[in-house]
Amino acid sequence: MDKKAELYRLKHFFFDLDGTLADSKADVLGSIAQAYESLGWAYDASKLRIGPLLPEIIATISPQLDMAQRQTVAQTFRAFYAAGKYRRTVLFSGALDFLEALRKQEKTLYVATNKPKKPTLEVLQTLGIRDLFLFIGTPDFEGEYLTKPEVLKTMVRMFDIDPAQAVMVGDTLPDMEAGRYAGMKTMAFTGGYGGADFGAESGADFIVSDYTVLL
Repeated sequence: MDKKAELYRLKHFFFDLDGTLADSKADVLGSIAQAYESLGWAYDASKLRIGPLLPEIIATISPQLDMAQRQTVAQTFRAFYAAGKYRRTVLFSGALDFLEALRKQEKTLYVATNKPKKPTLEVLQTLGIRDLFLFIGTPDFEGEYLTKPEVLKTMVRMFDIDPAQAVMVGDTLPDMEAGRYAGMKTMAFTGGYGGADFGAESGADFIVSDYTVLL
């Protein structure tokens, strides 16, 4: 059985959002720049890399800031990010066609992201794909903060999913680790923010750089 046929035999598809379905780099980086400019604080742009969690990004590019200042940057970023209405966020090539192909084959689709619930729902609505998913899993969807592995495990339990029939699709090593933690297959999308060596390092069951090859 070839890899494409093996993938399509699965029943449940979990997708990370930023860097996997959506290219949000322009909106995220632009909002980070606006936040620091408005606060008048310096940051090292050469160390700026989209992909890690926001607290990690802030700590990396501005280690001179204390915890309270980093929280201020995060709050300011979120305000600019929401105000921008995600106008420069777009779907990766072939992503919509892949989602629709899965739906036609009666697969069940989910989102599992580190982005908070409110902006996640707004981005999905802006992209026109919110209704394609049975459930949107975010760190705060149960009220308390959950890690992505915990989000996946909780969703598996909620919907009584056989993890052997599920796959986590993501663009970073933590996405792959979260999928394995939940007992799922994993698919590495190397067209996102995981870096040049992500595919080789991922240990994923499936590796794809462009969704169009799955159509």
